[in-house]
Amino acid sequence: MQQIIDQLAHAIREAANHKTPLCIRGGGSKDFYGGPLRGETLDTSAYRGVIEYESTELVLTARGGTPLAEIDEA
Repeated sequence: MQQIIDQLAHAIREAANHKTPLCIRGGGSKDFYGGPLRGETLDTSAYRGVIEYESTELVLTARGGTPLAEIDEA
């Protein structure tokens, strides 16, 4: 997982250095919301997984690329 974090951090730093906008994208299931997509795609789908789920409190912590189906399953 650390390698994925390092890759994402590197991509973000590079985009900031070059003033390149990023389009942060997981599975793309909500691409139709809002305006047109702009910027270079930063794919977060590899950064996935439910980290913590406290069912009695209805609190779930998940990584940015976690598919909704995986969250529903939890």
